[in-house]
Formats: sequence, structure tokens, C-alpha cells
Amino acid sequence: MVRTAVALLFSALCISLPAGRLAAAERAQAKPPVNPHAQALVEFKKRVDTYLELRRAVTQKYPEVKETGDPAKIHDREVALGKGIAMARISAKPGDVFGPVSGQLLTIVEKDWNARSPADQKAILAEIPKGFVLKINQPYPPDVALATVPPKLLAQLPMLPEELEYRLVDRRLLLRDRDANLIVDVLVGAEPTRAE
Repeated sequence: MVRTAVALLFSALCISLPAGRLAAAERAQAKPPVNPHAQALVEFKKRVDTYLELRRAVTQKYPEVKETGDPAKIHDREVALGKGIAMARISAKPGDVFGPVSGQLLTIVEKDWNARSPADQKAILAEIPKGFVLKINQPYPPDVALATVPPKLLAQLPMLPEELEYRLVDRRLLLRDRDANLIVDVLVGAEPTRAE
């Protein structure tokens, strides 16, 4: 009833206002413009939270190993957890988590890459085997260096919960589940260029 009265009052005011004032009144009622960067970050956080909810459900089936002295038990749990999460998100594809923040992340990674010396770039690419493919829902290969993200680059990326981490493989940014050693998402579009 109050809404109806407010709507009627607004309509009455709009009828009595000249055209210029009518447009100003409509703009005052409109929502303020949204910062697209901030909106993309909010959407990214929602997608990360959705992944974490799925992960929590799967993790209940694979409890943490209490005996940390047996590496085989820890490894077996990691493999089982990774397979369980992969099965729960079997239709996952690149961009499912990065989503709308992908363009911003690509720009950040490109700027970082271009700021490196040619020798630096070559050394980074030399660490990665030719033909190395990063696939979502696959374990991060144990025979490939678990390359960290340089601190300057990491400081520009959105914060992550402790279950996830960024990894930089040549110029490709990926999201990795720490406990499951699982590639959760790969930022597409930042492919390396190998100068042979």
C-alpha cells in the first residue's frame, strides 16, 4: 500500500514536471553506475565460493590423514580427493571459475610477461616441457616444476582462500587446489610464444 502511494506520488510529480526535470527525476531513481572491475571481482568471489562448497561436500568423503609420517597415505588421499572433485565437476571448462575477471587477469599477466627480460622469458619457457598441456580436472603433473607466481604479479591478483593457489606456467595462469593437486581452472588466452 505504501509502495502504491509512493508510485502514485512519483507519477503525479512526473506529470507536473517539465520534460528536462522529468529526465532528471528518472535519473535520480535509476541505480548508480557499477564499476565493471569491482563487479567482475564480486562474480569471481562467488564462483570461488561455489567451488569451495562443492569441494567441502566431496572432502567429507575423504577425511584428512591423521598420521603425517606415512607419505603414501597422504598421497593416496590427495589422489582420491582430486578424483572425487573432478568427478563432481565433470563438465567443468576453462573460465568456469575465472569467468568475468579473465580479461583483467590476462592484462595483468601480459604486462608482467612484457616487463621481463628476454633471458627471463626464455628461462621460464625452458622449464616447461614442449607440448605440455594444462587441463582442468587433471592433477598438476608431479614431474613439472610447481612454479610460483612472482610476488609483484601475485600482489595484483585477487586474493584466494587457503585451499586454492595461483600457479604460473610460462604465461598461463592457473588455479590449483592445494590438497587435491588438481587444476581447477586455466586462464585461456595467455599462451606462450616459444622462440626456438
